[in-house]
Amino acid sequence: MVSFNRVILAGNLTRDPELRFTGSGIPVCDFGLAVNRVRSKNEEVDFFDITAWRELGETIANYKKKGDPILVEGRLQFRTWEAQDGGKRNKVDVVADNVQFLGRAGDAGDGGGGAPAAAGQRRGGGQNQGGNRDDVNINEEDFDDIPF
Repeated sequence: MVSFNRVILAGNLTRDPELRFTGSGIPVCDFGLAVNRVRSKNEEVDFFDITAWRELGETIANYKKKGDPILVEGRLQFRTWEAQDGGKRNKVDVVADNVQFLGRAGDAGDGGGGAPAAAGQRRGGGQNQGGNRDDVNINEEDFDDIPF
C-alpha cells in the first residue's frame, strides 16, 4: 500500500507569524494562510493553519508579516486533544517543509523588504536559500582542496 501526504498552497498570511519555543528550546512558528478559490464567477477563500519548525520557522517570523504572499509546501497533520470542557477536539494543520517568499504585484525586484527569495527545510535538515545564479560569488581558490 502506497502512502503519500503532500500539500502545496499559495496565498497571503492572515496574521503576523508567531514564533515560540518548545520546552527544549526548539523554535516553532505558527501562522495563518488565506488561499483564494475561484469557482466560475464567484471567489471563495480557504483558511489554513501552518506550522514551521526550526530555522524555517525563524526565517518566516523574521521576514514575513500579515498580508504577505507566500507559497508553502508541506504535509497535513491530524491532531486530537481533549478540551477544558472535557470534549474531544480535532484539527488538521499543515506542517511546512519548504517555503517560497512571493513578491506582491508591483514590488520591485527583491520580493519586498530585503527578504530572502526563498527559505526551506528539506528532510535532510539542510537549508535551501534561493536566488539568482548571478548573485552567487564563486571563488575558484575554494576548489583547490577538492580531491578530484
